[in-house]
Amino acid sequence: MDKEKIEKLKTRRQLLKEEIRLKKLRERVSTKITHLEQLGQSYSVYYDFENLNWINSNVRVRKRNGYNGIHGDFQIDVDDSKTMDTIKISDNEVNSDKFLEHFSSLIPDHSFLIVCHQGGDPELEISVKAFLSNPTKFFSNPETWIITADKNWIVEYIWDQSVIRFIQLKNSKPTLIKIIIIEEG
Repeated sequence: MDKEKIEKLKTRRQLLKEEIRLKKLRERVSTKITHLEQLGQSYSVYYDFENLNWINSNVRVRKRNGYNGIHGDFQIDVDDSKTMDTIKISDNEVNSDKFLEHFSSLIPDHSFLIVCHQGGDPELEISVKAFLSNPTKFFSNPETWIITADKNWIVEYIWDQSVIRFIQLKNSKPTLIKIIIIEEG
């Protein structure tokens, strides 16, 4: 076989591998994509964890409170004692008007959100309306970060602490504005 033909075959093989990788990643968020398509909402899928990497590069993070493992589980490094507002809601109220009210008081309705997860799922860019149609669907992983596309807000969901933290970013300096504590019931 000549060199040119070998190079073409190598290139085709690489493209096929990439196509398979992207298909497998897309399958990981297929229920969310189906939900968005049923709502008639547009979305974008990011396969290379660019927003999660952006958090790690631009915002101070720390090992997640109470976590003693060896994995890179982290949370945004903010002074929890300076929280401006702490509220409690039941886990049933996350998909209710009560949560919507708290979310909408901080994040503008016209914003676009990027849903990031630790663990390999691709990132989804969606509208606020799509997110608020069923927040628990997008908070389905133990560590989830919802970043506004303009990078002014991060909504951090930490499953094992049962908290949703609203963190405002100004010049990459995070300020914890609101904590929602999720109680069973």
